[in-house]
Parts: sequence; C-alpha cells; structure tokens
Amino acid sequence: MKRLIYLFIFTLVASTAFVSCDDDDDSSPFKTVTIGAQDNTDMGGFYSFTTEKVYNLADANTNQASVDLLCFYELTADHENYTTLSSPGANIKDIFVGDDAPENWTTLNTTYFYELNVDATVLTVAAFDALTETDALIQTLFNAEEAKRKAKDLQVNDMYSFQTEDGTYGIFKVISVVQGETGYVQIKYILKK
Repeated sequence: MKRLIYLFIFTLVASTAFVSCDDDDDSSPFKTVTIGAQDNTDMGGFYSFTTEKVYNLADANTNQASVDLLCFYELTADHENYTTLSSPGANIKDIFVGDDAPENWTTLNTTYFYELNVDATVLTVAAFDALTETDALIQTLFNAEEAKRKAKDLQVNDMYSFQTEDGTYGIFKVISVVQGETGYVQIKYILKK
C-alpha cells in the first residue's frame, strides 16, 4: 500500500512539474501584458514591444524612444474613449499630468491600430491562437488606410492588428479589462518576424 501511495505522490509531483514548465515556456510567440490606466498606482501604463517592459510615467519619460503603447481611460462630455490603448504620438492631452506627461515628450512614437472585430470572419479567436510569428496574416490583416491612432472602448476578445513606429506588425487580443482611471487592460499579442 505504501508503494501505491508513493507512486501516486511521485506521479502527481512529476505531472505538476511538467505542467509548470509549459506555463514558463519562453518559446511561445505570444506575450501577455497588463497595462494600467493613468491613475493606476499598482501597474505602469506604458509598454515597449522592443524591451517587453511596462513602464510607469517617470520611467516612460526616460525611455520615450522605446514606448509603443499607453493605456488610459476617458469619459467626458467631449470624449468617450473608455479604456483605450494608444501611443504617445496620438496627441493625448490632459490625461497624464506633470512634466513627465507624453504631451511634453520630444519623441512621440505612433502605433496605428486596425480593428479586426468588425467582421468576425476575418480572424476568429481560435485562428488568433493558432498564429505563428512567420504567419503572413499578421501583416496582411493590417489595413493602413483605415487604421486609427487609438483602440477605444476595449472589451474582452476584441482583436486589433497594429503597426508600430518602427514598422513592426502585430495582432493583439484583449484578455481582461477593468474600466476606470484606476483600471487596466490585459492583452495577448504576437509580433511578425
């Protein structure tokens, strides 16, 4: 009986180790990142695809040339952006405050977004999850003529193709959203190689 218990424990430990390794797989072409809105004090609101880092406002100011995305929430009489991903080059004003605010930066990278959810047959969630880094679809789904400088009112499973200032193409899917100035958005993305 002791042998059976030891065998069971060994099997459980071994299977747990293998499952844990899958979660830590750095070879996956997909990255998941959580970016906070302007008043979120727990997580930064700026992201660089090059460095794969989330920055707070002060660090983003120091790393202006690397910043591709920023997250903010805006609900005013003039603007209903809700939870939005944008970039420093999208002319965002009066959202971030102080000397480090993007409106004071000298390097304003612009990322353009094209919404893929308009026609669900363009890219399904399953097709997104099956993409590889060399898949031509990552670049061909980007529509430069209809692209915008903001991905507004983000909702779970929204998908956008995008192009960064340096010409990098990618696609992201929204995993989670918490609305509000202290909220955040979590995305899973893949870049074209």
